[in-house]
Amino acid sequence: MSLSIRSIGWVLVSALLIQYAARADASSSETLISNSTGSEGQRGEKFLSLFSIVRFPNSLCLASNSYNGTCLTTAECSAKGGTASGSCASGFGVCCVLTIQTCGATTSLNNTYWQNNGFSSAYTTAGQCSLFVSRASSDVDQLRLEFLTFTLAQPDSATLSTTGQCITDSFTVSGSANIVPAICGSNANQHMYINIGPGTSTVTLSIITSGTSTSRYWNIRIIQIPENTDYTAPDNCLQWFTEASGKLVSFNYQYATSPVVQHLAYQDYTMCIRTNQGFCGVKYDLCTPTASYPYGISTKADGTVADGTLMDASCPYDWLQIPCVSDQANSIVTSVGTTVGCASKLCGITGFTVTADATTATTSLYSYRRPFEVRFYTDSKEFLVTAAAAENWGFCLTYTQQPCLSSATSG
Repeated sequence: MSLSIRSIGWVLVSALLIQYAARADASSSETLISNSTGSEGQRGEKFLSLFSIVRFPNSLCLASNSYNGTCLTTAECSAKGGTASGSCASGFGVCCVLTIQTCGATTSLNNTYWQNNGFSSAYTTAGQCSLFVSRASSDVDQLRLEFLTFTLAQPDSATLSTTGQCITDSFTVSGSANIVPAICGSNANQHMYINIGPGTSTVTLSIITSGTSTSRYWNIRIIQIPENTDYTAPDNCLQWFTEASGKLVSFNYQYATSPVVQHLAYQDYTMCIRTNQGFCGVKYDLCTPTASYPYGISTKADGTVADGTLMDASCPYDWLQIPCVSDQANSIVTSVGTTVGCASKLCGITGFTVTADATTATTSLYSYRRPFEVRFYTDSKEFLVTAAAAENWGFCLTYTQQPCLSSATSG
């Protein structure tokens, strides 16, 4: 018994569909489209031209709801639990946005948005809410967390032994290859880079809340970053800044005198600035006049105030570390009556002053050591603070990369 041309054609088309399904991978999508415009007889004679396979990358796309999504086929988007929001790939794909408001969920989709249940209404449930994140593809080795909205309870400010600690609420990361400090308070527009180790399959993000009536909100965008790209952060960098100028802000810094305890305990992380071509140094300034109190880092064990900028051995508890920072290019820092070539650690209040007089105008500080890094360290407590000794604000600094002007400043 012989098969008709039409039957043979559909056998081959079925084989083509099987091949199409097998060829799909984690970084691209394929869709089968019909090219059919002729009669049934023409289709029987030219069954190989009935369909075409369109292949497109699973790249970033802008959804119609203004979120960022991943370009997928409609079926792939549905299978991953996402929502199609606009088209991409010349109409062959959909911009797939995954928004998760469920505790205990799992995702492997790039550009996932993790929100509190009922966002943008407040979240008041006590307990632990976690999201489990696995790689979108085998070459992913970092996550970038963007805190679009982030409001948890403030750190403790009532007990000497725990002041500055995230006692009521905290955000934590486990399964990362780098150290990620717990944070709380107000952190909208902050970010973190999370390294995924070779043997790690899942990174866990957790919001831990107590039974208080605190109103909490979070909306965290989770970006998956392949290894060895232009936007891959160095391994030791919790934060990574790629522009020639920008702003460095401690977690929970609020540009105000209240609450008096803002910078968090148990912090130890590095903010890194990518060295752009033609630049050899960085100038650091306070964020004035935007911030009324742009700089206040604990100085003394008894909680008393030391005006001005302290350095090195005078900063045993909490400090900013900027390699060989000085008040001018290749010059000196004079701080509280001490003159040195350059400093490594800074703390104190009032701002970058060049004398012990708190009324002295602030000044810019410079570092010409590469790589460009700022490390922030705090110990286990931030001291009880009074109105007369408010020094635990944290910091807000602007940075501006400095051009290479001579061989003296390019080393």
